[in-house]
This record gives sequence, C-alpha cells and structure tokens, in this order.
Amino acid sequence: MKTAALMIVWLMALAAAAQTNQGWPVCRDPVRVFGPKATVNLTPLFQWWARQPAHTNGMAYTSAVIDADTNAIPDGDRPLSAWHLVTGTHVGTAGRSWVVNAVIYTSPTSRTNARIILNHPPVVEEQNYYSLPQQLAQINEQIAAAKRAYDADVKEEQQYQDRANHYHRSILAYSTISGNNYSRSALQKQADAAAAASEQQQLEAARNQTEEQIKTMPAENGAYHIEWFAVMLGRTKAGLPIYDLGLVSVNPP
Repeated sequence: MKTAALMIVWLMALAAAAQTNQGWPVCRDPVRVFGPKATVNLTPLFQWWARQPAHTNGMAYTSAVIDADTNAIPDGDRPLSAWHLVTGTHVGTAGRSWVVNAVIYTSPTSRTNARIILNHPPVVEEQNYYSLPQQLAQINEQIAAAKRAYDADVKEEQQYQDRANHYHRSILAYSTISGNNYSRSALQKQADAAAAASEQQQLEAARNQTEEQIKTMPAENGAYHIEWFAVMLGRTKAGLPIYDLGLVSVNPP
C-alpha cells in the first residue's frame, strides 16, 4: 500500500515535470573548459544574444526562419560565430557523447534542423530531470510520516497529562509518584511532538525547493529538453556533425 501511494505521488510529480517548462535561462554557464589551457568565455555572445529583438529569455524560438546553412556568416557584430544554440532531444549515445535530434540556432531568428553528436553532454541535468520527481515523492511520504508522528505524540501527551492530573488529585499514598511519572511522560511526548513538527517544517521547505527545481527543469513534451550553447567542431562522426558543449567551469575567471 505504501509503495503504491509513493508511486502515485511520483507519477503526479513526473506529470508536472513533463509539461513544457520554459523558465530556465538559455544564456547560462558562460565559461567552458576544453583542457588545462583551453577556456572559452561566452559572455560576449550571451550579451549579443540578449540584445536581439527575438530573444525571449528561454522561450522556444518557434518563429525563427529555417536556415539550411548554419555555417553562414552571422549578421552584424555577432561574436563567437562557431557557437550555436543547440536545442533538442537526446535520442541515443555514441560513446560518452549523445546523439541529438536538434534544432540549431545561429541567432534567435535563424535555425536549422539536424541530427548531431554532442560532446560533453549535460548528463547531470538530464538525470536531475528524471530523479527530482522521485525525490519529491519521497519527501511527501516523509512529510506524511512526520505528521502522523506529531498527531500520535500530541494524543499521547494529552493522555499522559490527563492521568497525571488524575493522580495529583488523588489522596492515595502512591498518587504523587504516579502523577509525577505521568507528568514526565507528558513532557517527553510534548518534546517528541515539537521535534516531529520541526521535521515536518524542514521537509516542507525541502519540498518547496524541489518543486521550484522541477518547474525550472528544461522539459518539452514529457522529455528532458536540451538547450545549451555548443561549438561546432567542423568534424563529423558516422556522418553526423559534432558539437561540443565543453565542461562547465565551477570557478570562472
């Protein structure tokens, strides 16, 4: 029964995550690392991209004109011309790389469709997309358990307190000792209830945080959605063009 309830909660969370989320930032993690001495900072490209009239801060560029040549010289002062916005779905693997059914943008108004190889793919982000609903289901189960514990502790506290009051009103010789024992038990249950309430509060904060993460995970039509800037290497593998996302730097210069 518990497993079935957990599965229902997990499926509900997954359904929420499966909606098309478009609140994630497209221009994120500008520093990319390709080796000990090879680092690229995409900040100039991000700044240029944000200035374009069609840029909508994460919304799909569905109105972009199909451009069959992503190698074309970009218009205006666009920097880092080899870096394109790669969006799409992970459909296979090629070693440690992904095969992606992609829509590739050289600008917010110019795109092309292609199947590509993506090096250094966002594996962790994809794993989070599918694991967060399960984490949310577990948190909800823990919240329910904490609430049950709180309710039971409050009930027992009242029972112990009632017994303590009964003995304290009694004139029997042993009544004071018994009353004190029940009073101590009531105080312990009071402390247990406070601990359960505190645990529930912490779990609810964790649930809110997880729900916010799910809302901002890149998703489209029930699947993890890739949306990262990657560099076109000018090489192919199995006839597919190779792009490289690079490693995201945790200590940007």
